Amino acid sequence: MHLFNSLCLLIFALVISIEGLRNFRISNRVLFLYFFILFLDSLFTGEFTQHVFSGIFFLLLFSVIHLVGRFVSHEHTIGIGDIKLIGVLTFGYVHIGFRSVEIFFISLWLALLAQISLEFIRKRKFVSRIAMAPSIFLAVALYLYAPLGLLLPQ
Repeated sequence: MHLFNSLCLLIFALVISIEGLRNFRISNRVLFLYFFILFLDSLFTGEFTQHVFSGIFFLLLFSVIHLVGRFVSHEHTIGIGDIKLIGVLTFGYVHIGFRSVEIFFISLWLALLAQISLEFIRKRKFVSRIAMAPSIFLAVALYLYAPLGLLLPQ
């Protein structure tokens, strides 16, 4: 991964995570701008087809998880903004394949566990909802930069 992608990831991680923590919402405009930048980058690097399949796959996968969550529990499930954010990030950074999906899910669960633990330490109780954007960005960073991620074709 080159410097431009790393910088985009860092800048948008800060902007979107702060917005998510403040409002429990992610702006469609910011997501669209981020997607557009990653779209242009994928056209120039020649990995557009692979990125499209990856983005669509993860978007559909997390949409199914959202629908199942809605069916089981009418209140608590992953938010639509989080699903769109995962779609954009996987379009730009995550490769498709069983190993990639496995490592991304492990990274996401570890990031969510860390965020929930920090919220519990801070508030001394389990909160009913969290802003997942920081965890999603941390999961992508773990996927890309953790030693487990080195097993993947980058």
